[in-house]
Amino acid sequence: MSADPQPGSLAHTLPPADVTIHLRPAQARLVSVAEKEALIRSGVSYGELLAPEKVPSEAQQGAYSNALARNGERVGALIAGLTAQLLRDYSRPVLVSLARAGTPVGCAMRRLARRWAGTCGTPELPHHTLSIIRGVGIDRVALAQVRAAHPGATLIFVDGWTGKGSILGTLAASLPPEVAPVLAVLSDPAGVATHAATTDDLLLAHAVLNATVCGLLSRTFMTGPHELHAACVEGKLRDWDVTAKYLAALDALTAPFGPDFVLPSSPRPVRPYQEVLRLAAELGVHDPSLVKPSVGEATRVFLRRQPAHLLLRDPTHPDTRHLAQLAEGAGIPTTEHPDLPYLAAALIAPGGQE
Repeated sequence: MSADPQPGSLAHTLPPADVTIHLRPAQARLVSVAEKEALIRSGVSYGELLAPEKVPSEAQQGAYSNALARNGERVGALIAGLTAQLLRDYSRPVLVSLARAGTPVGCAMRRLARRWAGTCGTPELPHHTLSIIRGVGIDRVALAQVRAAHPGATLIFVDGWTGKGSILGTLAASLPPEVAPVLAVLSDPAGVATHAATTDDLLLAHAVLNATVCGLLSRTFMTGPHELHAACVEGKLRDWDVTAKYLAALDALTAPFGPDFVLPSSPRPVRPYQEVLRLAAELGVHDPSLVKPSVGEATRVFLRRQPAHLLLRDPTHPDTRHLAQLAEGAGIPTTEHPDLPYLAAALIAPGGQE
């Protein structure tokens, strides 16, 4: 966190050396999850609404720690492999992470590239983060700022994982024609990213937390046209902030790798979400926007939406144990589907969309 934030800036706890943040501070329209769902059903954009974040539950904190311990070594390799690939494939890449799920990934890649630059002479990777909102698009004001800072560079849009590929669709539809929708992710079970460290459905530790693993930044929202998208700082959660510890852990996990590291390739899934949509339809959910496949997307549903049903490939899989816990605690029905192309999928109660 900057010791002396500038007037009008966000007092976040992300290290300024790791990321330039293109968000402005503002007060959101705060509503409960139930109120948010009702407003979305009435036609209000979810990009104008924010539900206050709660202190991470014991289930969330335990899932975060367990995922980091269980998958951390692999995630370190995924970050290193993806970073090395971008440095090989592009002469002037600039990371533009999609807040919030992409922001810690971009920070880890930026740190690693900076370390390699000092020891191996490879280029550094500048890193910016900005907002993209489903159904609205990328923050064009922020995008213009990034492009002005790096004229002629190739922008690499960074996210944590994919579900159905909705973000890529939103990205492609809202970018100006001269900017290619180059998407890089750690986990791409949808098989849609330009660059994917793996196509396995994998629980990334930061998927089970929100602001407390992303500099205390809230989810992004809009307050008016032609303005930077906004966020607020969840200051009441400061005692639970693990941002610095998470980035330090990722830094250590990438330490064994050099810029010549190459990840093994894996086959790209072909429209795996179609099977999930079919299963959802059998359960009475016909709107694709209410179907959230992948363990990351399912987790987000349980953290900030109204889940109606949980689909699991294997109820005993350690990466979905937290979902089974959350579903049981909330009385949400769970069904097992051994042939599910993802580890998990969550269905949102019909009526809303995101």
